[in-house]
Amino acid sequence: RRHPLAADQPKQALNGVFGAVKVVPGVGSVVEGEVNKELAGIEKKMHGDGDATAVVCLPAKATAPEAILEQVTQLQRKEFEGFYKSEGKKWAGIYHDPQGPLVELQNKVWGMYNCTNTLYEGVFPSVRKFEAEIVSWVLHLVHGDPAVGGGLLASGGTEAVLLAALAYREQGRKRGVTEPVILAANTCHPAIVKACHYFGMTLTKIPVTAASNFALTAALVAPYLTPDVVCVYTSAPTFPHGVVDDVADVAALAARHGVGVHVDNCLGGILLSYQDRLGLGPAHQEWTFRAPGVTSISVDIHKYGNASKGSSVVVFRDQGLRRMTYLPVMDGCEGLYVTSTIQGARSGANIAQAWATMLFHGDAGYEDMARTMHAHHTAYQHAVQTVPGLRVLCTCHASIVPIASDKHNIYAVASLMEEKGWNLFTGQTPPVMSVCIGERHGEILKVFTEDLRAAVQHLEKNPGYRPEGTAAVYGAMATTPDAVLEEVVRRYVDLKLAVKPKLAGA
Repeated sequence: RRHPLAADQPKQALNGVFGAVKVVPGVGSVVEGEVNKELAGIEKKMHGDGDATAVVCLPAKATAPEAILEQVTQLQRKEFEGFYKSEGKKWAGIYHDPQGPLVELQNKVWGMYNCTNTLYEGVFPSVRKFEAEIVSWVLHLVHGDPAVGGGLLASGGTEAVLLAALAYREQGRKRGVTEPVILAANTCHPAIVKACHYFGMTLTKIPVTAASNFALTAALVAPYLTPDVVCVYTSAPTFPHGVVDDVADVAALAARHGVGVHVDNCLGGILLSYQDRLGLGPAHQEWTFRAPGVTSISVDIHKYGNASKGSSVVVFRDQGLRRMTYLPVMDGCEGLYVTSTIQGARSGANIAQAWATMLFHGDAGYEDMARTMHAHHTAYQHAVQTVPGLRVLCTCHASIVPIASDKHNIYAVASLMEEKGWNLFTGQTPPVMSVCIGERHGEILKVFTEDLRAAVQHLEKNPGYRPEGTAAVYGAMATTPDAVLEEVVRRYVDLKLAVKPKLAGA
């Protein structure tokens, strides 16, 4: 699942398009020209003059391991200096320190299980054990009943949400719903948008505002509950603002209508459970299976669980709903076939390191992590409040510190922070710049506060400053045709997947 807080998303591909594109008849060629011009600039930034080491076709002869390792070392060197050894400004969706005993353990376990395959549990029974135990641990963490509940280990939050959405679609079909609808706040993660698109469902986004602290409430949901609704998607917390929706109230309302409720706990997975256990953070409604009416929860363990990327769990209140995700194939020439998730063959390496990671922490380790993250979260809010002209957008419960301004263009602030090397997230509706808290943020609070204050002071002295780079996008999105945005984003993905060899003499 692509984390939306990452600053290197295709947002930069949109900068520059906005000023030239106008919604008037007969400008199709102008639009195309501007799109091509901007994409050429993005290609230049991404690929430069080309890759002198690019390998377009597989070499005819084998490459010696030593040569391969040397090339990998050279390629990683710049990343090592810019991320692994940096002061932590380049967050990049890695929530824990990328060096140390945990990472050493993960690397060792991963190597031990590199040559494994989950399709063959008879050959690799330990992998099956690891997967089942991870699911059990998460089910207990969110107060599920192991006698009736169950879960699935997915490749990330997106697959976890996809599996939950699939279960609700199938459940709806059994009760005769032919055009299923899922309800969600406009703060929902794009994973549920993908799920509805892939599985032929309608997603109805319900606007939330400061009046509800940007939380989805039962009162907001009630007018949208029609017979075609098969699920209400909620967040604990939301990605843009770190807000826990009013899950208990929404779930109670949905249950009276016979509708399931999914809780996306991917961002706050592990962290929010232990934070709540310790009584840390602002009060919010119950969001686990302790809330009647909650029927599924997705929990990432590759964020605050500190496992390597590619580890998330979706748990269900009852195993019957989980079984809705299975697709047994019985009429194929290869014989009977069924897998537990959307994937077929999976390596046991990722599963093994996730299992080892959770054991490495245990309850005590995750409680310490929750205390640390809460302290960082609180400290960053206080830091924002010391900068004139800025404010914390709302009561944020965990993970995210959303920063707003009633005086300055927050995208301009974000642009200036980006110039200073910060890897921050900017969002829209309303305009916001957010910090996603990780382990290393405690080390860089002072420099963050100094850079943030300097950015605002720069705007005070230079009121005409215009944001650049990734932060420039959202200020113009409201007046840009969706078709243009979609075309640029699609072609941005094409650029990411392109190989551009460096030409002789270039």
